[in-house]
Amino acid sequence: MLVREIMTSRVITVLPQASIREVAGLMRQHSVSALPVVTDSGKLVGIVTEIDLITRHAPPRQPQYIPLLWGLIPMRLDDYSTYKEQVRHILAVNAEQLMTKDPATVAPSDTIEHAAELMIRPGHRSLPVMEGGKLVGIVTRTDLVQLIEELEMGEE
Repeated sequence: MLVREIMTSRVITVLPQASIREVAGLMRQHSVSALPVVTDSGKLVGIVTEIDLITRHAPPRQPQYIPLLWGLIPMRLDDYSTYKEQVRHILAVNAEQLMTKDPATVAPSDTIEHAAELMIRPGHRSLPVMEGGKLVGIVTRTDLVQLIEELEMGEE
């Protein structure tokens, strides 16, 4: 089975300059968990997810530091990177500043298995579907769960 068979073709998108309020409103209004961010010419530049919005309003977890000589060194670089990412989200005022740049994408001709393989990675709940450099759809975990339900019903 191919991505084109389960993807949503009518994709709700936002421009990079869309405000956080607009992004949240569109997600709620259309009951979607992610919005591809596209330029005026339709080029995909990123994706904003519910997690991005939630992270923006969650308190940041500061990394622990080790004092060394005249400076501070983060105990774990992962904690420092996560903190920087949280601060980036908190300071964002528009979709461009909040989005994940260069999101993972799939093609309509890709297999469902390939999309599922990408989606089990952290942060990949929705995948823009690209064909010839254009956004032609989106596939979500909900699409995959619906397919699994249909397959399971067929086995009974």
